[in-house]
Amino acid sequence: MTTKSSQKKTTKTDLATLPLVGKWKNSGGAVFEFQDNGKWIYQTANHAKTDGTYQLAGAYNHQILLKIHGLDQSIGGIGNYLGMALSKKDQSLFIVGFGQFARQGSTTNIGTASKVRLTGAFNQKPTKPEQLLVGTWMNTDETAEVQLTTNYDPDGQYQRYNSKTNQVERGNFTATVVQNNEATVTIKLTNQNGKVTTENYQTNGTWTQLTNSKNKVSTVYVKNQMPNMIQ
Repeated sequence: MTTKSSQKKTTKTDLATLPLVGKWKNSGGAVFEFQDNGKWIYQTANHAKTDGTYQLAGAYNHQILLKIHGLDQSIGGIGNYLGMALSKKDQSLFIVGFGQFARQGSTTNIGTASKVRLTGAFNQKPTKPEQLLVGTWMNTDETAEVQLTTNYDPDGQYQRYNSKTNQVERGNFTATVVQNNEATVTIKLTNQNGKVTTENYQTNGTWTQLTNSKNKVSTVYVKNQMPNMIQ
């Protein structure tokens, strides 16, 4: 008897068919609304409103990663990444930092408009270093003299806000892991003026934490979290 070995099929998500557009309400009465023009509106139970724009950075296994502008303006307006997850039947939406929301009425797919999708948005679980970095990274030490907030985008661009100078650095990045040591990643940054900087970090395996050690001082950066699957 001969046995054929079958390779596990990689499931890819159709980024155009995410039923996110519509209104979602939590148990406390707050409403999150996503519009098909790339705008979001958040309204508390007391009718206080916040709004801004969003872009799709990637989705896989019911998990969705958006880049949001307007939610946190204390980081130079660079925006921040927000993870969320749809339930299996798309009746509930869990948003990190906000909790679980129930669908209100009908929802429609996010669509294919380029204005609501970042270039290079991934449609399966990230495995490459550049994709694993995608998100918002911040210092864990809130008392540090300099707080750095860095966004890594799926198209290889980055934005970094420096709390000491109130300046935003932008440019392109590449990421490589050290051969035979995937826990060490080298990030090469080329800013808008052409200056090249190389940074070395130790990852925690799940790529939610990066540690940089310099002059016997370690700085830990953490990334926005992706939620677990919800029922």
